[in-house]
Amino acid sequence: MKNTVLGVFAAGFAFSVLAQAEVTDMTADFKVAAGFKLEKIHDVTKDEGSWVGLTEDDKGRLIATDQYGGLFRITVPPLSGGQTKVEALDIAVSGGHGVLWFKGKLYIVVNENVKKNPSQTGVWVVEDKGDGWGTPELLKGIKAGGEHGIHSLVVSPDKEWLYLVSGNYGQLPDLSDSFPAKVWEEDQLLPKNKDGRGHAANVNAPAGWITRFRPDGSDWQLVSMGQRNTYDAAFHDNGELFSYDADMEWDFGMPWYRPTRIIHAVPGTEQGWRNGSGKWPEYYEDSVKPVLNIGPGSPTGVVAGRGFKAPAKYQQAIYALDWTFATIYALHMTPDGASYSVEKEEFVAGAGLPVTDAVIGRDGAMYFATGGRKGVSHLWRVIYTGSEPTAPQPAAKAVHEVRDKLSEYVRNPKSADGALVLENLGSDDRTLRFLAKAALERFPNTDWAPRIAEQENPWTRIMGTMAMARMDGKKHRDLALKILMDTGWESLSLQQKLNWLRSAGLVFIRGGEPSDAERKAVIAKIDKSYPSDERTLNFELARMLCYLQAPGVVARTLKLMDEAPAEQPEPWQDLVERNSRYGKDINEVMKNQPPRTQIHYLYCLRAVKGPWGPGERRRAFNWFREIESRRGGNSYAPAIAMIRQQIYDNGTEDEKKLFAADAKAPAKAPKALPPVQGPGRAWTIEEVVKVTSEGLEGRDKAKGQAMFEASLCSACHKFGTEGGAQGPDLTNLAGRFSAEDLAHSIIEPSEVISDQYEFTEIITHDGKTTVGRVLNEQDEILVIGINPFDFAQQIEISRADIKSIAPSKVSPMPPAMINRLNPDELKDLFAYLLGK
Repeated sequence: MKNTVLGVFAAGFAFSVLAQAEVTDMTADFKVAAGFKLEKIHDVTKDEGSWVGLTEDDKGRLIATDQYGGLFRITVPPLSGGQTKVEALDIAVSGGHGVLWFKGKLYIVVNENVKKNPSQTGVWVVEDKGDGWGTPELLKGIKAGGEHGIHSLVVSPDKEWLYLVSGNYGQLPDLSDSFPAKVWEEDQLLPKNKDGRGHAANVNAPAGWITRFRPDGSDWQLVSMGQRNTYDAAFHDNGELFSYDADMEWDFGMPWYRPTRIIHAVPGTEQGWRNGSGKWPEYYEDSVKPVLNIGPGSPTGVVAGRGFKAPAKYQQAIYALDWTFATIYALHMTPDGASYSVEKEEFVAGAGLPVTDAVIGRDGAMYFATGGRKGVSHLWRVIYTGSEPTAPQPAAKAVHEVRDKLSEYVRNPKSADGALVLENLGSDDRTLRFLAKAALERFPNTDWAPRIAEQENPWTRIMGTMAMARMDGKKHRDLALKILMDTGWESLSLQQKLNWLRSAGLVFIRGGEPSDAERKAVIAKIDKSYPSDERTLNFELARMLCYLQAPGVVARTLKLMDEAPAEQPEPWQDLVERNSRYGKDINEVMKNQPPRTQIHYLYCLRAVKGPWGPGERRRAFNWFREIESRRGGNSYAPAIAMIRQQIYDNGTEDEKKLFAADAKAPAKAPKALPPVQGPGRAWTIEEVVKVTSEGLEGRDKAKGQAMFEASLCSACHKFGTEGGAQGPDLTNLAGRFSAEDLAHSIIEPSEVISDQYEFTEIITHDGKTTVGRVLNEQDEILVIGINPFDFAQQIEISRADIKSIAPSKVSPMPPAMINRLNPDELKDLFAYLLGK
């Protein structure tokens, strides 16, 4: 149902002209693919904001959305050169992340609760009347906000659907249908630890998602789920949908860290993102394996290359934008069974290009924006100037008959051929196995379950029992377990063994814990394989055997930990080394890599109840000395502290007395703060801009670092390899933030609060208000970190006492942190942070 907004959301005149700009050739300043020219065609002014979304109208003009402001139309210059004209559109909708022009209408994905547009997050549409704009209409209100909310829109190849992409903080709207069967759960065999910094602690499946709907706002359907923070997606010429999902950088160094990934988003896709330690390994076949892992980064825009006046391979590429590492990747797709293999190419890259979105223009050029988070924003153009042919290529239709049939069955289960579904549960192709399982789960009942026992193909039995557990775990528990127990273990391939263990785990998770007899039978079936020569199999055997409290599992696991080889370098070393400033912090972690293998085994061992054998618990605790000496992401230290505490908690009373000193890591003495000369003042944004505009070149970086510590910035913010983790990492400010942007963030910290760092406001029935970070959620209490400088200061609040709970609108960062500094000290601090 559409809502027409009156009053503040009234239609107006078309535009007002804000600025014009000349074209500047910037090819020599950045890494650009051979044969292409990079031009900067507009410096976005302060009044125009910071652009994060782009689209093109039917006249070849671009439309941009400011993350915290309004909409702008850009008339681009001819490819031969000229001026860029920017017009502010009189459309009273602001806070858009994504924008799409489609059939004479402008669709806007409003995600930010800015002052001009409070509480109106969702998908908006406004019609271009020719001489002005119609009244904006809310097609669908969606609860969202922050940088993990709703983002971008994509038109389907047949022009019948619009696809909406959302991160894990976007609340799933009411649906008319769901291609992933509505049976999703967290599915953790061992108790999950939530993020040690409290991020996404309340976010469970389906997490990030992709939906589709009709252009009139009707018929909303869930297409894909289980993602962290996919910002955008695109349809390849072959008709298949690809998206670019985010990593959780705070997990860096942990065994459950997942790099940014390219996803082939087949209907019913489950990507297995779960909060905290609960992320599924990519070898779990109740999820879809990414077609490409890229590495650390911040995914933003994704665009298909069709229409690009460039050589054929670039027309048929998908382009994926990484904001953090300032890179546009060209992804070259090659059919690989029912899915694709991907070769990535750095198409455009370089410091100072925090890329946000891109479009292929009607003139055959690529246009992209840089900016975001109120940072300095620009508009750019890429033109092919080489000598290779650029004639438009026909659509690269790569029809895979079985995949296409199974995809249709997932979308429309009434049309399904049950025999084809059953056959492909046992396919040698992982994508077909997943689609067959997804189709099976869409059937109206589970009358098919007994037929799984009649099948001899191990994959059919494994995937079928997965579906049985997920669809009706309690009803089919005994049959599913019998099917698995009757399946020969030794003859299974590595991938089959991994998923036999996953399926058995799902049977216990969904159907109920094993009886003593069942526990002993499962142990007897798999116990002789532990340890094996395969790292991933050892990981899953340890998980299952620790869950089953298998005899001797502690001793064997400790032996594996002692004998494990050193961690191999991550495959994205070239990425972080390419840009020494952006990659410095990650590079330092990689030089001093945490022992992820041992961390995984300790994570499993925390589930084994005491008593352990003589000396075993001491050997486990001894590992923490090395682990805690290594570096990881922001959540590394609290995650390790939780595992340490849980190993202690699972001891007997005698063991707890013996190891009481090992329950927590040794406390570190506080560091003395450098002195401040002053005198300070109550700095305003205008005063900071004036002082810093006098020049930051040649300032004393050592004094700047000292002021970073003296102003308590380092208590919460990491810069390079030093600092805390309660607030955003400031290492990458250079090239993205101006002195004015930084002044706004310091003096008015509540103006923009990232959902990763926001506090929660809890009001209890007695009228008391508590503001802090939710660090742990237990059945009856919430554990709240109340001091932004030290989350070790905690209180507990009973759930029964809570009247309301909501995100705090006040930043945990105090607004006067620089007021002790004199002008010279302030300039040293800004030069240090901005890399001058």
